[in-house]
Formats: sequence, C-alpha cells, structure tokens
Amino acid sequence: MFVKLRQGLLLLLASLVTSAAVSGTYIGLAPALVQIKTDTGSTKPLLADLRLGYALAEHKFELSLMSSIRNDDLNQLITDIPTSASLFYRYTTNPKGDVHIDLILGYSQFDIVSSYINVPEFSETYEGVSFGVGFEEALQSIPQLKIKLDYIRLYGGDKLDVNSLSLGVRYEF
Repeated sequence: MFVKLRQGLLLLLASLVTSAAVSGTYIGLAPALVQIKTDTGSTKPLLADLRLGYALAEHKFELSLMSSIRNDDLNQLITDIPTSASLFYRYTTNPKGDVHIDLILGYSQFDIVSSYINVPEFSETYEGVSFGVGFEEALQSIPQLKIKLDYIRLYGGDKLDVNSLSLGVRYEF
C-alpha cells in the first residue's frame, strides 16, 4: 500500500511540475487595424490592443482591451471604435512547433461612433461571438518574448462585419 501511495504522489508531483513549467501569466501589445465593412463601403480605424492572459500548456485565456489611436473616414463619414473589450480562449494546435497556430474563440463588445458634416455624432454598441486564428513565434535570444499575428472576426451581422488584424508582441512572465 505504501508503494502505491508513493507512486501516486510521484505521479501527482510530476504532473504539477509539468503543468507549472508551461503555465503562467502574460501581456501582449499590438496595433490593430480594424475593418468595419458595410454594404456601402468599409473603413479601417487603428486601435491599440492590450492583452492580459494566462497560459496553461496549449490553452490560453485572455482579456483584450482596445482603444482608438486613429479614426477613418469614407466620403466624409468618420467612423471610430473608441473602446473594445473581449474575452478569448485560444487553443494551440501545435504546441511543440516553432510557429504556434492558435484557434481563437471568444466574446466581444464594442461601440462604433460615426459622425458626418453638420450631423450630430451617433454611436451604436455591438456584441457577440468572436473567432479567428493566430500565429506566434518565440524569439531565439529571448524565449519569453513572442511575435504574434492575429486575425479575428469581432462581429458578423446581416449588414455589418467587423474584423481585426494585429501584429505585435507577447511577453510571458
């Protein structure tokens, strides 16, 4: 009985050490080019994307907060996303590869603010399921620092699609 208990404890310790070695908190920062596409045209405001997350082996959970850097206009109709908040789950399909490929699923909420000449500014809130794909590669000299590229569909509706493309860095603590 003592041998079985000792083997069970050793197995438990091994699993804890293995999961602790590949888990931890991280922070990411990237500029994000957001495409707001309608039936009549599209605009591309630029946002700053801050990600706070926790990684556990091939699973990552993160909070994404975006803030406007620059608005965009289409025929003098100015559009902007002042803030955006999202929760994402990321699954790494190839955790042992050099370039990691992540499948992204989450929930996003953001406001689109629009204004036109001599017309009061108006705003509308959008929320819903988000999904996308991400690519990530660690730097050889600093393995905690990763270069990442994400393409995420933040919102898809009948007459409005909002997609985000970001290229940035992620640092694991």
